[in-house]
Amino acid sequence: MRFPLHHQLELPCVFEQLVPGDLHPDGQRYLPLILLRPTRATDLLPAGLVLGVVDRHHCVDEQTVGRSGVARLVFALSALRVQKPPFRQGLVPEPDWRGGVSTAPGAFGQIVAVGAWELTRGPLPYETLYTELTLDIGLGVIGTRTNLTATSLAALFGQEYLAPGSAIELTRSRIDLLEFVVT
Repeated sequence: MRFPLHHQLELPCVFEQLVPGDLHPDGQRYLPLILLRPTRATDLLPAGLVLGVVDRHHCVDEQTVGRSGVARLVFALSALRVQKPPFRQGLVPEPDWRGGVSTAPGAFGQIVAVGAWELTRGPLPYETLYTELTLDIGLGVIGTRTNLTATSLAALFGQEYLAPGSAIELTRSRIDLLEFVVT
């Protein structure tokens, strides 16, 4: 997976565990779950929260289990909203979370950079927006890549464009791991 702002993504964490995926017909384990425990600003997430991230691109070496490092994560296919004051940073687990692993957390933070902002107006009576952003969530910087639709961006965001410094919330994300770098 390519992400234009890849070098800005940085979530300090410990790679706690690798849960092997199911056996694929090709004989290889498929889509392992990587359990990551954020280590910076832990007051910005519930106690005990561990991120469960599917290694879709098989980029993590299982020899790094137990090591500290930096995860480069992209929250994809997210619902995106502008935050109302008071602004927040951090992660929150999905509504049915009972402790431990969260595989679809919400994220709150401020936009650091806009990598893509592609507005399309086609024959349909609504706009579509493809966007790639980096987001400072207080624990580190994550990426987001999503498509949105609305009758107008002003109706969606209350403004036509989100810029660095805008406070947003992501929900219903699929998290992609681009890389885990041992520090």
